[in-house]
Amino acid sequence: MRGLSFRFSAKIRPFLWAFALLAAASGCVAFTYTAYYAEKKEMLSYLLQQAAMTADLRLNEIFVRGRDRTPQKALMEILKAERGMPLTAIDIVKAREEMQRLPWVKTVEIERRLPHFLLINLTERTPIAVWQNQGVYKPIDSDGQIIETTVRKLNGLPLILGVEAPEKTPELLAFLAQEPELLRRVKAGIRIGKRRWNVILDDLDNGITVRLPESDPASEWGRLARLNKTQGLLDREISMVDLRQPDKLIVHLKEYKKSKKKTVPKPDLALEESL
Repeated sequence: MRGLSFRFSAKIRPFLWAFALLAAASGCVAFTYTAYYAEKKEMLSYLLQQAAMTADLRLNEIFVRGRDRTPQKALMEILKAERGMPLTAIDIVKAREEMQRLPWVKTVEIERRLPHFLLINLTERTPIAVWQNQGVYKPIDSDGQIIETTVRKLNGLPLILGVEAPEKTPELLAFLAQEPELLRRVKAGIRIGKRRWNVILDDLDNGITVRLPESDPASEWGRLARLNKTQGLLDREISMVDLRQPDKLIVHLKEYKKSKKKTVPKPDLALEESL
């Protein structure tokens, strides 16, 4: 196969050479411009620091507002500020960008308060639940985002399990909160097949599993609250309530193991029939 080649007429060649020279000149100008202003910026920063020293605009104290879970040490390592240094020597833009990437930080603002102070205003992310995935526990914030840090205790927050469960957690807790008495008993939410929820009440190991439907789970959650208020449904010896069918209610009774020391009476089987 023959290689491709291009030939230009003698009339076009001078314009091509002129264009090439212009492009090369533009590159040189751009490089010179960038280098020039980089040098000027560095010089200006130095002059500002000297002016701050002359005017006694030195850092004496740092105030942090809104910090609860964010380690103060992490903030100071990013800030790289020392007592007595010029306030203008602190790159607050870069520091804000780095603080924004800390796990608990939602928003951050840094202000110089002349003549001697620096103010850091934090808004931290609020945990609403804890996601368990492969033995690792991470908080979920109010936007359904995973906070990239691990926790060892639930601290009263519900446990969330299942694929893609975190992003659906705010929606789950929103309709569960419509029934405050039941919400206080919620220990966990399990996302089933990326479609619906099972909710665990009272105890993670031996509590009551509530199977909610894929469509309109809030209505069925309200139905459960009414049944519990009128009939004391959840105070009975049951292990599961199935609400997936709007015209039916399926209840499973707890199974008791026989004990050698004492005899536990069998639950009333008529209970399931009456419900």
